[in-house]
Amino acid sequence: MKILEFGDTSKRKIILIHGFQLPWQVWEKYIEHYKSDFHVIVPIMSGHDIEKKDDFISFLEDAKAIEDYMISNYGENVYAIYGMSMGGVLTATLWQNRKLNFEKVIFDGSPLVSINRFMKKFMINFYLNITHKSQQRDKKTVEQATKVIISKDNLDNLLQVLDNMSDTTIVNSLNGIAEFKLNSNIDTPNTTAYLFHGTAPNEMLAKKSAKYLQKHYPSTVVKCFNGKFHCENALFNPEIMIDELDKILL
Repeated sequence: MKILEFGDTSKRKIILIHGFQLPWQVWEKYIEHYKSDFHVIVPIMSGHDIEKKDDFISFLEDAKAIEDYMISNYGENVYAIYGMSMGGVLTATLWQNRKLNFEKVIFDGSPLVSINRFMKKFMINFYLNITHKSQQRDKKTVEQATKVIISKDNLDNLLQVLDNMSDTTIVNSLNGIAEFKLNSNIDTPNTTAYLFHGTAPNEMLAKKSAKYLQKHYPSTVVKCFNGKFHCENALFNPEIMIDELDKILL
């Protein structure tokens, strides 16, 4: 795992974790906005590096890499962590491991409850198919990506991630998402959780996750973006998401 850093290392730490199949460059506007006030840390999840090929094995393995890096270089305290989509599963894994101390854990469209085996099988087959088509530069698949997955300015970065992505990474990632369920009794009283989600059909798991969080962690703050699809603001309207994050981080 490669970990990128921006800003003054003496300032409070915020960690930004990208989603499944997304390039780390989706964070560039966020980094530019926050690097003067915070030390911004951006892990590139295993299997998602545009410069080398490796396989994603598990959320526990990637979490350990982040924990070891942070503790050895900066200690246990992290001001905030923001996980987008699948990045929220890694965020949740770090939170419930309790090796790092977070003041704020922020989820965006994150699936924090498990799904059934039929949906898991569908997801795996779907993503294997569209990844292979993207690798072959199928015109319709690539055009569709700029409507629901990535902004046009980051399309080339997305395609580079997909070119390097193995079937092993896809299967392991989706198995990990499908089987993950956030612990209901994480004993970190000084941590506040936040979750953003839309109302489109592809936000069903995020909406279930919001209800789960509010049930087991009553202090959780949930913000619903009416009519928005999965991580739409984070990926296509970063100025809206940055404004929401400012209310939490500043």
